[in-house]
Amino acid sequence: MSKVYYTGRRLFDGRRCVEDFAMLTEEGRILAVGPQAETACPADARRCLLEGVVTPGLLDCHVHLVSSDLAEEEPISHREMARLVCQGLRNANLLLSAGVVACRDLGSVRGCSLGIRDAIDQGIVQGPKVLAAGLSISVTAGHGGSIALQCDGPDEMRRGVRTVIRDGADVVKLMASGGVNSPGPEPGPCELTEAEFSAAVEAARAMGRKVAIHAHGETAIRRGVSAGVDSVEHGVFMTEDIMDEMARRGVYLVPTLSAPYYAVEEGLRADPGNPDHLRSRSVVQRHRDMLKRCSEKGVPIAFGTDAGNTYDPYEKAYFELVLMVEAGLTPLEAFTAATVGAADLMGLSGSLGTLEAGKNASFLCWLAGDPLEDIRRVTGGRTVYLNGRRIDALC
Repeated sequence: MSKVYYTGRRLFDGRRCVEDFAMLTEEGRILAVGPQAETACPADARRCLLEGVVTPGLLDCHVHLVSSDLAEEEPISHREMARLVCQGLRNANLLLSAGVVACRDLGSVRGCSLGIRDAIDQGIVQGPKVLAAGLSISVTAGHGGSIALQCDGPDEMRRGVRTVIRDGADVVKLMASGGVNSPGPEPGPCELTEAEFSAAVEAARAMGRKVAIHAHGETAIRRGVSAGVDSVEHGVFMTEDIMDEMARRGVYLVPTLSAPYYAVEEGLRADPGNPDHLRSRSVVQRHRDMLKRCSEKGVPIAFGTDAGNTYDPYEKAYFELVLMVEAGLTPLEAFTAATVGAADLMGLSGSLGTLEAGKNASFLCWLAGDPLEDIRRVTGGRTVYLNGRRIDALC
């Protein structure tokens, strides 16, 4: 791949906007970026004019590429597993079409997202960069059992964490609470003891893995933060003192506003009387208020959609940006969460998250206007570049 000298009207590099910019790339890497007047075009570079407003590609910290209603212990035929893997690959590329150049899969049927990750890394198939948990970890009869390894007690938690890491997990995902509709002593009831939290986090840390927790309820979030987790996923019923502690410790919030939004918008359209969807509607505003307050308190925020959850579409992952702004963030804050923040949480800051020399030439051209001025411009057309190559097809 020869050198390419891109020019355009406006570029957001992840930290600042550059007018009348130039970006020089070679072999999918950025060599230089800045104002065109200060960025020379080598004689051997091909010139390319980029339409629209250019930003780094989005990083989605919470997806499920392969999900199923089957319980973990139920057998899956080879034929069905092949179909699920192919579907998971298509889902990854639907994310890519939405502008997601890297994603973090936090639990898949039989852990098969690990194989999808490997196939993409090895260049066998096209797709965004994938980090994968493989199987998440839950207690017996706990939330998310179809994509989880079930463990009870501190010793089993240690063994479970070590098992998923042995199988190739990039990150450890703990199902710390029930869902917003789960029965129990509080909304999103806690499903792990303090000793189980501590054992799991200690085992993950010893092997160099970060820990993400599915947690809606106050008790689950509090115990997880105290144990030293790296990110709280969802966080609906978080209290202000927990927010303060997360800000102090640098624990990320991955809010996934898309999950209840689509449960309401699409779920109630399909099944108007469904009590679970009605319950989701009751927490939408609380969820948004929680995100706004976390941002005000300095809790680090990372973009995540929960794509693959019921009714939550991969191909509209960009809409999470709209929901974040509707919750009270500025467009710049939302984009920062989807680029710099997400790259930091995922450990990809060396290659993604900003457009600067030495990083991957993975970027988006927003064609319907400037989303930093009007966030709903993200719903218009976009062009996706992954490692210097324009993506024109899903697979």
